[in-house]
Amino acid sequence: MEEKATETATLPTTTALNSHDVEHVDEEPKGGYMQGWALGTLVLAFMSISFVLALDNTILATAIPQITSDFGSLNDIGWYGSSYLMAQMAMLPTCGRLYTVYNIKWTYCIMLVIFEIGSVISALAPNSMSLIVGRAVTGVGAAGLVSGATTIMAYCVALKTQAIALPIVFGMYGIGSAMGPLVGGAITDNQTLTWRFIFWMNLPFGAVGLLLIWFTLKKPPPAAKGTLSWMRKLRELDIPGAIVLLGSTTCLNLALQWGGIVYPWSHPNVFGCLIGFSVLLVAFIFLQARGKESSTIPLHIFRNRTVYVSCIFMMLVQVAIVQQTYYWPIYFQSVQNTSATESGVFLLPIIVSNSITTLVAGYIASKTGHYVPLMWFGAPILAIGSGLYQLVGTNGAHGLWIAAQILSGVGYGTCGQMPILAVQVVLSKADVPTGLVIVMFFQILGGTLAPSVGQNIFVDVLLRQLRDVGGIDGDAVVAAGGREFRNIVPQELMDEVIGAFSSALGSVFWVSLASPLLAWVVSWAMEWRKLSDRKEDQPEDMLAQDTAPQTVQHEG
Repeated sequence: MEEKATETATLPTTTALNSHDVEHVDEEPKGGYMQGWALGTLVLAFMSISFVLALDNTILATAIPQITSDFGSLNDIGWYGSSYLMAQMAMLPTCGRLYTVYNIKWTYCIMLVIFEIGSVISALAPNSMSLIVGRAVTGVGAAGLVSGATTIMAYCVALKTQAIALPIVFGMYGIGSAMGPLVGGAITDNQTLTWRFIFWMNLPFGAVGLLLIWFTLKKPPPAAKGTLSWMRKLRELDIPGAIVLLGSTTCLNLALQWGGIVYPWSHPNVFGCLIGFSVLLVAFIFLQARGKESSTIPLHIFRNRTVYVSCIFMMLVQVAIVQQTYYWPIYFQSVQNTSATESGVFLLPIIVSNSITTLVAGYIASKTGHYVPLMWFGAPILAIGSGLYQLVGTNGAHGLWIAAQILSGVGYGTCGQMPILAVQVVLSKADVPTGLVIVMFFQILGGTLAPSVGQNIFVDVLLRQLRDVGGIDGDAVVAAGGREFRNIVPQELMDEVIGAFSSALGSVFWVSLASPLLAWVVSWAMEWRKLSDRKEDQPEDMLAQDTAPQTVQHEG
């Protein structure tokens, strides 16, 4: 039992398991671990799928201005990102549990098919609502793929081999994330392909991954709880909790996007959504308390101060970085009148600086053992980067916006992965997988709320600014979208309208300034611990394995 307890720490971080299940999930697969060509094929499959997931996360940013112009849907900017993230967030714990009760090969392949179906719906979308639905379906599939990769690796690959294979697999995520804006911009500007090809691109990569997985996992190891009755399996998935959670977050997003723009805040639709959010949130907490250890998010883990501080910190810094990722392309295309391709190139400073600093910060934390100071340092730097937007203005001096993006990328890269390290230090081995899922849940929650909050502020301020411009129909400008408004605005009024766009974006960036500052204040409540506090009781081969899920969670 002592040996099994040690292996528990290497369970995939996206699968929320309970302490009473641990002894059943760490047994070596009956067919032995994968080696040779089989292992290489499996790694290649996950590299292909990891790449397409990364593209799907960032490729849409530079296409959104054109999409809003085609559909006349500037009011829906927030939904293109949040529908994907809401579905992924709500389904992540449930999808993680699927791999513990059902055949891992079939489960992963079905999730990949769902991801592809969502891509097809998005590519064929005749209107904005269809695109939002497609993005939500894609998010469900993505939740299953994120949780499935580490699960299958844990089942089929030896621990020492995983320490080498996982960084290779998820290294593709960083490459895909960096390429996304460039590829998205180039495709959007191509009159033959149009932005719809962004979603068609997912199909060949997914098909390659599906075929490789299907033929590589000929005899997959049995699921940890595969012998349970079908009724018990359904209870393990906590489907009611996932549905209530999805409903709660949907109500909150509707209220944030409608309030003050589509309807007054006092309107029954907005007020009703806020009430619905509150009621469903209470219902979700009740379900978690009643379900105890079999619930989606076991509440006892939140008794640890570092856990709930890490969750809040992660959510707040995620709001800042996601808002910048979405609204810098809006600035470049709306204010600076660049093409989608150029806006993708101009977004590289924040992506590259973030990727490099993430690796550096991880190295510093591993060498010194300290992660709390990196949180104290990174959050203010992220805030400074957001604040610099106020100096950029309509002139768009290259030095200023490049510096702003680099500072933001450095700030987020420094502190963004630290909560992942923190929860592994303070939680017991049996609770580490669940604790990481909870942190990732709040990370996605921040990413879900960011576009919605940004959209509400952006459209509200933009409409108020346009009312001060004589001879302009503000609603028509908003309906025209982030690029095509130039076709309906008289040339003599163009500077004032562009100034309105710049001012509205400035209001969004104030939120990106405030949220990391608040995260910095919250971080002072962290327990002062070192990585050695957790690692001293683990054998050497386990230490390398423990670092792999950190990269997985941050990138996903």
